[in-house]
Amino acid sequence: MSGKIELERRNDSVVVLWIDNPAHRNALNNSLIEALAGHYRSLAADPSCRAIVVRGRGGIFCAGRELRDLRALQDASNDTIVATYEKLKALNEAVWFCPKPTVAVIEKYAFGAGATLSSWCDIALSEEAALFAYPEVHHGFPPSPALMALFLAVGRKKAMELVLTGRRIDAREADRIGLITRAVVAAALETELESLLAGLLRGGPDAIARTKQFVWHSDESGHRAAMASAVDSISLGLASPQARAGIAAFFDKRVPKW
Repeated sequence: MSGKIELERRNDSVVVLWIDNPAHRNALNNSLIEALAGHYRSLAADPSCRAIVVRGRGGIFCAGRELRDLRALQDASNDTIVATYEKLKALNEAVWFCPKPTVAVIEKYAFGAGATLSSWCDIALSEEAALFAYPEVHHGFPPSPALMALFLAVGRKKAMELVLTGRRIDAREADRIGLITRAVVAAALETELESLLAGLLRGGPDAIARTKQFVWHSDESGHRAAMASAVDSISLGLASPQARAGIAAFFDKRVPKW
C-alpha cells in the first residue's frame, strides 16, 4: 500500500494528522483508512490531546479512494468486501464519536472518501477555490457511507443532488449549503485555522466532551427525550471541577488553566 499518515504533535496540545500519499493525490487506501481510524481512537483517549486536525500534504486534502483497491475487491468474496467497508465504517465512527474537537482543513479538493471524511469532522475549513464532489455513481457504486453525514449537514434535497449527479461544487457553494464550516481565501487559511484552534482551546475539555456527547444523544432521540437529557447534561457539567474552575477564573478576571 502506498502512502502514510503522519502524526504531528504541536506544543499547544493540538495533534495534526497528515495524509501523505502524493502518488495518488492523497487518496485513501485500505492501509491509510486503518491508520487514520487507529490514530483517532488513540487520540480520543489521550489526555494530552485537546483537538485533532486532519489535512493533506502538498496542498491537497484528499482525492477520494484509491480505485485500485476497489477493483481488487470486485474479485473478492462478499465477506471480504463487507470486512473492508467495516474498516471505513470504523473510521467514520472514530471521527464522529471522538470526544475531542475534530477539524478538517481542505485545500485543492475533497472528493469521495475525502469529502466524507471532512463531513464527519465537527468543523471543516476550506480555501475558497477547493472543489468538493461525490463521484461514486460515475464509477457504478453508491456513496452510501457519505449519506448520513451529508443529511446532517445539508439536508436531503441538496445531498441527493450531490450524490446522484456527482456534480463538483466549489468551497463557496459548499459553505453556502452547510457542507463546510467556512470558506476563506487561500492566503488566510492558516490564520483562520489558528484563530479557530485558539477558540477551541479556550473551552474546558470536559465541557467540550459533554457537549459532543449530548449532540450524539440528541441526533439519536426525539426532541422531548433530548430536552430531558439536556437537563442532566448541563446539571452534571455545572457541578464538575472544570466548571468550578472556569467560573472562578471569570470572576478573578483570568484565563482558566485547562
